[in-house]
Amino acid sequence: MSRSGAIDRIDALLATVSDPAFVSVVRGEPLGIAGTPALAFWITGREVNFMTLKDVTTNTDFLIRAYFRMQTSQDVRENLELDVWDAMVNIDQALRDDADLAGNVADSNVGTISTGYTEMSGVSYRTVDVPFTVEFMGEITITP
Repeated sequence: MSRSGAIDRIDALLATVSDPAFVSVVRGEPLGIAGTPALAFWITGREVNFMTLKDVTTNTDFLIRAYFRMQTSQDVRENLELDVWDAMVNIDQALRDDADLAGNVADSNVGTISTGYTEMSGVSYRTVDVPFTVEFMGEITITP
């Protein structure tokens, strides 16, 4: 199991999503978006799942966010809803297709996906938030 391997695999899986056709996948919460639709993911927390006498198994939480630039045209905004739904389904599918992230984690889970809006640098974006948790068996060794 490997933390860097897990992050690389999440990046690679997100890059396979082709509907909608994301122009980029960014590691870390972006300060600006060059083009849309775009994906970004970052760590939001970590907790102990369970301990034995020898090691600690943890869960690390990620947030995967899709960004869609808002448009003034009503027709374009209406078409955006299909892109949002496609993003929810296809990101979910890509992550579930490799639950152990190529052997880098013990398991993973996609949480409840939600939508919203955010603004960056005066630009409004429609967002899709995908909570994603990975379980790392024996991440910390306990030495007696």
